[in-house]
Amino acid sequence: MKFLVLFLLLVSSVHARLNIQHWMTPEGAKVLFVQTKGLPILDISLNFDAASSTDGEKYGLASLTNSLLSSATRYHNEEQIINAFESLGAQFSNYSLKDMSIVSLRTLSREPILRKALNIFTEVVTQPSFEQKYLTRAKRQILQSIRATQQSPSSIASIAFDKAVFGKHPYAHETIGTQDTIKNITTEDLKHHYQQFFVAKNLIIALVGDVSKAKAKQIARQISHGLNVGQKAKANPVVKPLNDAQDIHLDFPSKQTHLLIGQTGINRSHPDFYPLYLGNHIFGGSGLTAILSGEIREKKGLAYSVYSHFSKMQSNGSFIIKLQTKNSQANEAKKIAIQTLNNFINNNIDEQKLQDGKDNIIGGFALQTASNANILTYLSIIGFYNLPLDYLDTFTDKIKNISAQDIQNAFARLINTDKLIVVSVGQKSKE
Repeated sequence: MKFLVLFLLLVSSVHARLNIQHWMTPEGAKVLFVQTKGLPILDISLNFDAASSTDGEKYGLASLTNSLLSSATRYHNEEQIINAFESLGAQFSNYSLKDMSIVSLRTLSREPILRKALNIFTEVVTQPSFEQKYLTRAKRQILQSIRATQQSPSSIASIAFDKAVFGKHPYAHETIGTQDTIKNITTEDLKHHYQQFFVAKNLIIALVGDVSKAKAKQIARQISHGLNVGQKAKANPVVKPLNDAQDIHLDFPSKQTHLLIGQTGINRSHPDFYPLYLGNHIFGGSGLTAILSGEIREKKGLAYSVYSHFSKMQSNGSFIIKLQTKNSQANEAKKIAIQTLNNFINNNIDEQKLQDGKDNIIGGFALQTASNANILTYLSIIGFYNLPLDYLDTFTDKIKNISAQDIQNAFARLINTDKLIVVSVGQKSKE
């Protein structure tokens, strides 16, 4: 027990001791760096404002561009690139979201491994060769994935929900695109997207590991110097609040109904970010201990799992309640979920639930900053969303100071239960 207490005390102070150093490269890339000692490892994350919200009408273009970065460069083919990373024990990854395209590297920080890993990484990011044979293969794989989503009630529900909440906003479409848009994307489209968005002024570089600041500056400059300077991508428009409620049912031959309930949410700089964060944790974000789970799972046995979530992005994301229930119980589950949300907004939160929620978040937050990988994620978020550098230091204090009334007021300002989007995918009960 004493060891556990000591461990938690040590971990809880990790984020407070983080010395986040930051600067701009001569080419205009923003850099955030934390030096850690003990393990000879360096993690690098390149975060470009080049994700699906920059697709325009060519849905899936950003995801395809990012995924093909490592397929070939001017000097190496795909097999050579893979072998180069594997021979060094380095891990390369890349993926694209609605807000950002991410390219990352984990490598030993010892020379000459670091130098070799960094050189191949820089080559992949700065000198990609978008070849037709790799595009053809990627298209085939994506089209298979799209067909698979059309057979998944969960995916069907998520796609319909995003379309209803986001309307004509760039967040409305799936990151992987559609069958029609994917088929029409060319290598010229990839090259144009890369040249416009994979540029230094549109890049956040996050580094965490066992290197000096001088070395980190050298690494960031090597990456940034290989890119065109370019321009920062235009900010996404604000997601407009919903005008009306919608109840959307999509018939699907299954014994279970997937139910999604929600509306427009918040961005990461929203003035009510912290009370909404804590409030959602208490309402539906803390698993079996959440109020929503108590009402739907424990009292009524309507679902094995139910939760709520705020997707926090550059523009307003969404607030969503998700559950899966028997077709015959879908209407009852929907009514109870909405009633529980109404009760949460209109009634005072029990003080014990409030304190338990705070304790749970604060303890979990400390553990989330205890690894290089997690610190890297937070640096990327801080840099990309222009959060204050003391975000990690002040997070728990801001949670501690939230009152039950703060939460109630924040939810009342944001959530309008008369304008909820309800999406159900399953077979309508004959009862």
